Amino acid sequence: MNKNNESGKILESIMLANGIKVTIYELSKKIAADRWLIKVKCEAVLTVQDDQFDALDDAELASAMKRDCANTVIHNLFRERNFIDEKEKGEVLQELFDQLTENVRAYMGGELFARKLFEKKVAEFRLKYQMQKEMERVAATEEEDDGPADFSACFRD
Repeated sequence: MNKNNESGKILESIMLANGIKVTIYELSKKIAADRWLIKVKCEAVLTVQDDQFDALDDAELASAMKRDCANTVIHNLFRERNFIDEKEKGEVLQELFDQLTENVRAYMGGELFARKLFEKKVAEFRLKYQMQKEMERVAATEEEDDGPADFSACFRD
């Protein structure tokens, strides 16, 4: 299963005061006879306003990012414990869930988190965007190649 496409049972979905929608999923699975991988995913979705994109210093980058992310920024956080006895599954799941919800309310609920998350995603996208532009430039120069070079001077008759 692709980590980016994981979905599971929704344990909780809340909207924080700073506009971030948080959904917590259970992704646990049985790994052996009576042993489990207990996994909880926290997905934080921030809706980005147009004025936040407009505030970026690079208009071309802002436009490309807006098209790429469709005005949403997603941050995933995972907590897991491996090889847990089936009898302890519920207790461990509750413990991981409680840890995540406490962190979400204390850390992700602040206005600073939303701003820093957007800044982090802009920096990540900037790097990806620059690499894509460089690859396009290299591909364009390779297409202009006139064919093989003349190596006749390397050989004697």
